[in-house]
Amino acid sequence: MASGEGENVYNYEGVDPKDKKKAQKELHENPDQVRAHIASLRRWVTSAPHLTCPTDDAFLLRFLRTAKFDQSRAQQLVDNFCTVRKSPRGSPEWFEPLPLDSPIIEEALKLPMNIFLGYNDDGEGIIYSSMDNYDPDRINFNDLARFAYMNADTMMKPEKIQINGCRFIMNLKNANKKQTQAWENPRTAFKMMRNWQDAFPIRTKALVYWHEPAFFELMFRIIMPFMKEKLRKRLHRCGTDFSKLKKAIGPGAERLLPPEMGGQNRPMEELLAERYKMFKSAEAQAERAKLATITVDESKRLPTTKDYLKTYDDSADPSMGIAGTFTKLDVS
Repeated sequence: MASGEGENVYNYEGVDPKDKKKAQKELHENPDQVRAHIASLRRWVTSAPHLTCPTDDAFLLRFLRTAKFDQSRAQQLVDNFCTVRKSPRGSPEWFEPLPLDSPIIEEALKLPMNIFLGYNDDGEGIIYSSMDNYDPDRINFNDLARFAYMNADTMMKPEKIQINGCRFIMNLKNANKKQTQAWENPRTAFKMMRNWQDAFPIRTKALVYWHEPAFFELMFRIIMPFMKEKLRKRLHRCGTDFSKLKKAIGPGAERLLPPEMGGQNRPMEELLAERYKMFKSAEAQAERAKLATITVDESKRLPTTKDYLKTYDDSADPSMGIAGTFTKLDVS
């Protein structure tokens, strides 16, 4: 079912010609067929009795792009995106929005986590995080996850990111074991990796770790069984090697890194201030309000969708591989 269909018809307004060309080459995006693809996915969503979610062009297109215009995969992504938020099969406790004036939000917005640094020379978004100043006694893991997902929901909107994808940088230089302790729970690690890989319309081009401490090896051993082979191949462990970090970020790395990390970008204080404004902007609030209309009624779920989202208990494949074969659309 729909929760509001967009009035505007998609027409590539504001899309860089280079990105449009890349979408055609890498995502099988045929400009002459995009509207038909969106209409097809909309018909599926509106016919799914267990789902209520947005059906505007902009919302549906991000799933089609992540799925490289494979309708079956796009359907699964939309379903999983809704299910992790609103069903007991997912992790709804992480998608209960925090009030914007919450002290937790104010505290979290001071942390250098999920900071958008800009785009590298290949057009890929660079997202930076570090554990600096994070005190789990002040913000528990569940509340930090709630904040992180609220932040992520606004990061999926730009079409440049949808087309080119993102590289995620995790600086662990000042991390301590207490900060990462929640990840030592296999169920938590499973849900986090499942949500990221199977329920979010995001193209992860690289997952980059820098200054990994020795205790982090335990976390890697817990996470790796839940990481798909595709993501494993995009995992970069740079240690303390700055040249490896720059290579993992891609061309334009020095331009993007803040001066605190030896780069030429604005200081982290300014980047945090920019994120603060974006997080509390009217546009971000409108996006969260739209996503708040999502509902999932498991009693009405179609049998064909019952295995879309794996749970920790029923996942037969530790790498969370998706069962079944999807037929790619001929968009040539």
